[in-house]
Order: sequence, then structure tokens, then C-alpha cells
Amino acid sequence: VLDTLRRELISPAGVLVDLSTGEYNLLVAFVEHPNRVLSREMLMEFAKTRTGDPFDRTIDVQISRLRRKLEADEQSANVIKTVRGAGYLFIPKVSFG
Repeated sequence: VLDTLRRELISPAGVLVDLSTGEYNLLVAFVEHPNRVLSREMLMEFAKTRTGDPFDRTIDVQISRLRRKLEADEQSANVIKTVRGAGYLFIPKVSFG
């Protein structure tokens, strides 16, 4: 569960997941655009990271770290899918409430 008012992510077990500002901003971008391929450039814009050149791998590193935190168990595998040559896709069903 992502609580955007408190800027917190709670695991299914009820444990607070520690996210850096960059990881949190990426997660919010994915949640706001579920089941849509987001390019590296779009993610930089949505996540409010510094503008980088096309070869900047900062987003890739942050996504790798975010994946490890979101995919901590086998039941949550493949939360963020890489779409080769296009970007990244957030797979889980998103509901607001």
C-alpha cells in the first residue's frame, strides 16, 4: 500500500519499506501511469529527477533498487517489466481509495 500523504510504502506483511526520494518518486510515477510503457525520459520528467542525456543510467539504477524492494518475495515477482527499446511497465493492478 502506497500512502502518498505520508510518503510511505507498506508491505503486504505490514512492514514499512524504506524508499529513497528517487525510488518514491518513481513508484508514484508508475502508480499514476499503470499498464503503460514509460520511457526513461518520461520517468525522469515524472520523477522530477535531474535532466540527463540519453545515456544517463540513473533511472535504470533506481528502478533496479526499487524492484528489489517491491519484489522481495516470489509472489510479487515481475512488478516492473522492462520493455526492450521502449522503457518500463508497471504490472500490478492499481486502485485508489
